Amino acid sequence: MLLEDYESSYHIIQVEIFDKYCTSCHVAGNTYAEESRLILTSDTSYASLINVIPNNEAAQSDGLLLVGTDGLQSLYASFLWEKINAPNQENFYSDHPYYGALMPLGSPALTNGQIDFIGDWISEGAPGTGHVADISFLDNIERYDAEFTPLEVPENGIQIHLGPFEVAPQKETEFFYYFELNNDSELFIKRVEIEMRSGSHHFILYTYPENFWIAVEDSVERHLRNPDESYNESVLSIMAYQIFFTGTQWRQLDVTFPENVALRLPVNTTFDQNPHYLNYSDDTYLGEVYTNLHFAESEPEHIAEILQLNVIEEIYLPPNDTTTIEKTFMFEDILIENGLDPLSITTIDKINILQLFSHAHEKMLEFEVFIIDNDPSTEDEQIYYNNDWEHPPINYYGEGWDYEHPVYPAIEIFPEEGLRLKASYYNWTDETLDFGFLSTDEMMILFGYFYTQ
Repeated sequence: MLLEDYESSYHIIQVEIFDKYCTSCHVAGNTYAEESRLILTSDTSYASLINVIPNNEAAQSDGLLLVGTDGLQSLYASFLWEKINAPNQENFYSDHPYYGALMPLGSPALTNGQIDFIGDWISEGAPGTGHVADISFLDNIERYDAEFTPLEVPENGIQIHLGPFEVAPQKETEFFYYFELNNDSELFIKRVEIEMRSGSHHFILYTYPENFWIAVEDSVERHLRNPDESYNESVLSIMAYQIFFTGTQWRQLDVTFPENVALRLPVNTTFDQNPHYLNYSDDTYLGEVYTNLHFAESEPEHIAEILQLNVIEEIYLPPNDTTTIEKTFMFEDILIENGLDPLSITTIDKINILQLFSHAHEKMLEFEVFIIDNDPSTEDEQIYYNNDWEHPPINYYGEGWDYEHPVYPAIEIFPEEGLRLKASYYNWTDETLDFGFLSTDEMMILFGYFYTQ
């Protein structure tokens, strides 16, 4: 069908762009549609876009609409335009860190011509009928390819580089890559930087318990799934011993700990790098990750302990239904879950939370964390909220953070207090789901850092 034969500019957008690149996710029943409250199938797309407030708190605060009808001024107040404008990627992530990811997700960017055609349509008032956008824009089939810039090697620290490695089409690629640091003395980490190529679901840097012997070949990709998509049991058997050290679901991370706090690496630290990439396109692309660990000048007053609270057995999601799961971790549970010696717990009278972020998969609708205090007359206070499974906010608490995003008031947990985790999921499939490692399975994990006194 020739472009001139379509009924309208919007009809071209629907058939040539939305139907080809967007409706695999933005369709009724899909979690992306649930999270964004945006369905782009032809029966509802126009009404779902025009003069509709986006389901994103940051975009709402900035006064954006998905698509307005006020011509050129609506172009620069359009959340749809922000989300597809790949050539503006650098400013998108630096200026709007809480807008989520650029679209389409897990696929190459729209062509420059497709982006310009949609921009022209919005500038002309975004009508549902009539030919208002210049179809010659669509002749431009070049696509923006974001430049991946490796991190510079730190002056006082270590750089860890993984890749580049291939991410096969229409698959998820997740593996572990073990190596030994061979440090002959303790190291204290003051700052963490991570930079990775786009398309990542997450990157996690794990360590193992001190003096833990593990029979793993160094510098080899150990894939979570076998070629037949079954789990690799040799990988699963080791994961129970892994300790989260740092990681992110964002393409970039750069954070410096408060002046008196640092992470600790014991003598002979071993690392396991864990990238997870999603490729929903028909083309192979490359994944790559750089991690910089900057050393502190001296031993800090407080050692940042790793917070990792897992909910596993409780995850049971009936088909075609919404399920809410809650689990409480009291003061002692938090210490024990995160590897502190139970015999020493009596000497610890306070937990200071430094950082929190959630981890879940595509069926997640909301993830909330509440603090349970020892006053039964007060309601539990919400201290964390996330409704974007792919890009969970990383919240920092207390003074002294060298970080460009908001820092929240300090959180202190005392004996007889704790944290309550609450997550809601919509399982749109016809199968019951439980805990698993693919993005089509589910998880419910709270990560972060804390120190004790």
